[in-house]
Amino acid sequence: MRIIAGTFRGRKIKQPPLETVRPTKDRIRESVFNIIAEKVPSSAVLDLFAGSGAYGLEALSRGAKKATFVEKDKKCIDTLSGNILALSVEDASKVINEDAFKAMELLASGCEKFDLVFSDPPYGKGMAKKTLIMINHYDILKPTGLLIIEHERAEEVPAKIGTFCVLKQKTYRDILISIFHKK
Repeated sequence: MRIIAGTFRGRKIKQPPLETVRPTKDRIRESVFNIIAEKVPSSAVLDLFAGSGAYGLEALSRGAKKATFVEKDKKCIDTLSGNILALSVEDASKVINEDAFKAMELLASGCEKFDLVFSDPPYGKGMAKKTLIMINHYDILKPTGLLIIEHERAEEVPAKIGTFCVLKQKTYRDILISIFHKK
């Protein structure tokens, strides 16, 4: 896996040594960033279920000012931390070793809000819909922000929950990228 564009273009990042981690293909990440390109520079980014940190690191490479990575698995945290060090983005990065839903509660209690929230939860557990519900509940997305959820196409994610509406969806075989904004 590699960083696609920006300051770290072409730099490789490591993947956690776990079979349960499903890295996002480069072409899918590239497509997502092509869609949201104008929102990335100077943004505050939240990368939920971060794994290797590919979404957040790509955002930093493209000019995001800071990225908060949330991951609960220790092996993923070790890999993520190594990727942050390898790219020398420690000052722009914050790693939270916690369950994503608990982390959202903690971030909300600290009044943190983000311009971009990436969520790539484990498949087959209904977590994409739950992520949408929880982000709406905790209100951690800025009014002009975007929520990007990568999920199985088979998982039903509503087009509207609370203040969130689907802005765009893109399908890649069995994967669906759903991009939400606040209405």
